[in-house]
Order: sequence, then C-alpha cells, then structure tokens
Amino acid sequence: MTSTPRTAADDLRVVVDHWQHLRALVDTSTPSVWTPPKDVADYLRKLDEHHAAERALEVMTPAKWLARPGEHDQDAPARPEREPLALAEQPAPLRLHVVDACRAVEAALCAVADEIAAEVQRAPIKPLSRSIPGDRAGLDLALLAARDEADPQRWHYNLGGRSAVRAAEWLISRLEGKPGPCMPIDDAQRERISRIAREAARRVERTIGNDRRRGFLMDRPCPYCGASLTMHRGGTDAPTVTCENGYDCGAPVPVVEGRRTWAAPHELAALEGALEAAAHRAKRAAAKRRQRAAAGAGDTGS
Repeated sequence: MTSTPRTAADDLRVVVDHWQHLRALVDTSTPSVWTPPKDVADYLRKLDEHHAAERALEVMTPAKWLARPGEHDQDAPARPEREPLALAEQPAPLRLHVVDACRAVEAALCAVADEIAAEVQRAPIKPLSRSIPGDRAGLDLALLAARDEADPQRWHYNLGGRSAVRAAEWLISRLEGKPGPCMPIDDAQRERISRIAREAARRVERTIGNDRRRGFLMDRPCPYCGASLTMHRGGTDAPTVTCENGYDCGAPVPVVEGRRTWAAPHELAALEGALEAAAHRAKRAAAKRRQRAAAGAGDTGS
C-alpha cells in the first residue's frame, strides 16, 4: 500500500491544527513535579545564554531563524525518553525552547506572507479623505473600502491581525487559488511558501512530540465504498488505515472516531487483498470496454 507525499497546504494545516497544542505547552504552569536545579548558578547561566541568543536573533531573517541549527533543531534526533505531548513535564529550560519555537514559526510564516502579499495583493481601496454630505459616490466608495478592509482573503501588514494561524490560513488560500484581492502565485512563490511551510510543520511537530506519526493519503480508494483511504504510520503504534466514510462504508472493520479503521495485522492483510481484487476488476472492466469499442469500430467499418 503506497501513500502520497504531504503537500505545502498539508504542512500549513499542521500549524493550524496543532498551534493550540503548542501554545498550551507555554501557557500551562510549571508542574509541581519539577524542582529547580541544585546548581542555581548553572540555571541562571542558561537563562543568560537564552536571552543572549534572543538578542542575536534580532539581526536574523525569520526564515533563517526558523531553519537554524541547534540542540533542538528539527533535524536533531528525537530523544527516546521523551513521550509525545510531555514537554510540560520537562525542566524549565526546555520550556524556553517551546517559546522559541512559537516565535520562530510565527515570525517565519508572517514574513513569507508579507513577501507574497507585497508581490500579488492589490492595494486596498481608499475612501475619500474628506466626506461630502449627500455625496452618494463618496458613500459607496467608503462602503467598498470597508468591505475590502474586512475581506478575509486580504493579508494585513499591521500587528493587529498577525498570527501564525492567520498567516498559515492565508497562505493556504494562495496555494489553492481562492478568489480575493490577489493575483495567482507563480511557481517560484509556490516553492518559497512550500519551503517555509515544510520547516514550520517539522518544527511544530518536533516540539509537541508528534512528528513520529503522520497520515498519508493513499493512491487507491476504499475497495468497499470508493472514498479516500489514509495511512497512519510512525511512532510506537503499529500502522493503521482509515476510510473517511465511517459508518457509510461497508468494510468489515470497526469504526474508530468516525472512520472505518484497519488496525490488526489480519485486517490490514485483508484490506491489501481487497485492494488487489478491486484493481484486478478495474483492469478487466477496462479491457472489456476496449474490446466493445474495437468491435463497434469494426462493425461501423463493414
């Protein structure tokens, strides 16, 4: 069973879906099981190093900040002793890394949104500098300007509406070509978004400990209902396959969290067999259609 690679939009949705999980690791108070290090001087030294690093980052671009190497970089090997979503139970210095990850991802996504918007987004509609009582055209222009300002497809450069989730959602809209005050993006802009989105998703997943298990859309539909199948693999759990149709699917496996789920080895083996049988039936049906088409063409020629 094969799967399709994750797209840039999928990477951005990782940020949208898991941002609250990441923020929760920052906002949760330090657990009572944590005790300060015996060497207070060492702890203060680590805090000083962190603040010095923050000051140094002020001269870096957001993209470099997001992808920079370090002890907790996304390419560093995962620590086997850390359980998923358990950063809140780690010593306080690791909590600074969660803050760093939040700031890095948000800065990088907002920066690339700024760059793309500057290239593809039209200038906002401006109302008249002075309103004229009874001027219908001026009133219509003011209404158009207000609607344009509130358009969810418009990216705002001001600090009020900037967030990692907002930037990710706006970039997804650009990748999917949704209508709005923007021209379509070109291949170079798409590649720029994809690179930042990939690094942002990896940074979020590694920080929350969720990078070892992912879902991949499979290239063959469900043999029982024709809906999309998703393979979930990675981490300590065994691979599973789910069908999005849930109770509407007639597959002989249980429904878990609203999806038909193949989890046991014999269930996965049976699914593989059903997929092969469906592929064989599709080939036979295609061959018969070709035969009928060829026979029809021969009758017409005679």
